[in-house]
This record gives sequence, structure tokens and C-alpha cells, in this order.
Amino acid sequence: MDYPKSMPGVGLVNSRFVDENPITGTPGSLIPAEWGNALTEEVLTVIKAAGIEPTEGLNTQLLEALRGKRLFETPAQFDVSQKVATTEFVQRALGSLAGQTNYVGEVALTTADVGKLSIFTSTGTATLPEWSAVPAGGLVTLVGGGNGLTVKARPGETLGTTNGPAVTSLQFAGGSFVTFRRLLLGGGWGLDAGDGALKYSPVFSSSLGVSGFQRLPSGLILQWGFANGGSVSETVTYPIAFPNAVMFVSASDISPGFADLRFSLNRLSLSQFQRFSNVDPGGWNWFALGY
Repeated sequence: MDYPKSMPGVGLVNSRFVDENPITGTPGSLIPAEWGNALTEEVLTVIKAAGIEPTEGLNTQLLEALRGKRLFETPAQFDVSQKVATTEFVQRALGSLAGQTNYVGEVALTTADVGKLSIFTSTGTATLPEWSAVPAGGLVTLVGGGNGLTVKARPGETLGTTNGPAVTSLQFAGGSFVTFRRLLLGGGWGLDAGDGALKYSPVFSSSLGVSGFQRLPSGLILQWGFANGGSVSETVTYPIAFPNAVMFVSASDISPGFADLRFSLNRLSLSQFQRFSNVDPGGWNWFALGY
């Protein structure tokens, strides 16, 4: 829409309408019917698109239309154009989760689950959406139910954590809350947040074998193990070295035949200790605490 510059005899001055000047005798501009009708139709088109019946003498209908909920369409999911974003689109893309779906059993999630909360009401398996169908940064949030939740990647894709190599599936306890993020590169997803992610965090790293360790966020490290014996003295190497100090080491016999077995333990370093005993204990257990 523009001023009727191409219409002869309209009387525009500097491409704008002017009033009549009785003192100088300068006539005012004319508003051609064609232009006036076009302007009116332009405004009426907006009002009607908003579902409002045009009413003569009511001069707030254009504003009502612009503020209404029918005039603007919510852009498609993952739209990154310069279209106007409705509050529905913003709600779906940022902040609060855009809805919730309850699932049971084994489910292959789709792009419709991105940005939403997916709750498994019993023990289940969730296969994340296809990596190529989701834009980088897309989030999938899950809550496990029953005895646990297994999260799997599609064939050829991976799941990554902050502590350990990329894998194709991860296990979580029932009731765990986890969020996965579609990675920019590599055809995979990263475990970003949630209480279920603590298990895979560096501050909670662990090795839960016969001999193993457990890190805690405070820096405290618990270590334990099984030693074979073979003599009255033995040097044991911790699964990991304590970074700063060894605060406690203990040993216990697992052979009921040695009622008078006595241990003496010597902390050699941050990575080893030595066991002395009055007889060869055979197999025995040990526990150490440090940071």
C-alpha cells in the first residue's frame, strides 16, 4: 500500500496529502475512490481474517484483530525463520515443557516428543528420535517408571555422557529424571541433566567390581577390594590413587578357619598399602577411605 502517486490530479505535495489553503487559494488534495477503497479493503482484510465482523463507526477493530489469537499462526516445530513467534511457539521451544505424554513398554520416540515430557508409567525402553530429524540442541526429557528405564540410540547413533565413552544404550533406575540433547556433530545424543545423570557424572564416577571405587561430589573416595594372600605380607595397589590423602584403611578375613588371625596395615603411599599378618590369611577383603 502507498500514496496514489501515479494518479493524475490527486494534488499530492512531496508525495503526501495536503489540506486546502484558503489564504493562498491552493486547493487541497483529492482522495481517489480507487485508492480509498483499496485502503479500506486492506484494513477490512485484516479484521475479517481475525474472525471479526466489520462494524461501521467502531474504530478499534483493527487493534482488536492484531491482539487476537486467530490472526497469527504458530510456526512449525523447529522453525528458525523470521516469522512472528506466537506464545504457543515460545512455550514449546523454551522454558516450560510443551506438554506431556505417558508411555508403556518399548517406545520409539519421534520429533513430536522433542521439547515435551515423556513419562514411562512402568518399566520401559525409550529409543530416542532419529538424530538427523532433530535440530542441534533439541531436548528429550524422560521419567522412568517401574524397575527402571533403558534409553537407546537408533542404529548407527550413540549416547554420550560426561564420564565414559559413547555407548548405544544407558540404564536408569525407576523414577529417574533425565534430559538428552541432540549433539551438533557425530550422529548422537548427550546426557545433559537430571538426577539419573548423576550416575554418569565425573563427580560420581565409580567402578563397581570385586575391587573398585566410588567418588563423591565432596571429593571423598571410597575404595575396596579382595586380595589373594599367599604369604604373611602383601602389597596392595588401590584401583585408583588417592589425590590428596588416605584417611582410613581396614582389612577383614573371609576364612573362618583363622580365629586368631591378626592384621597390621601400613599406608605406603597414595596408591598402595601393605598388609602384615601373623599367618597367611589366604583371600581377604580390604576397605580404604580418602580424598
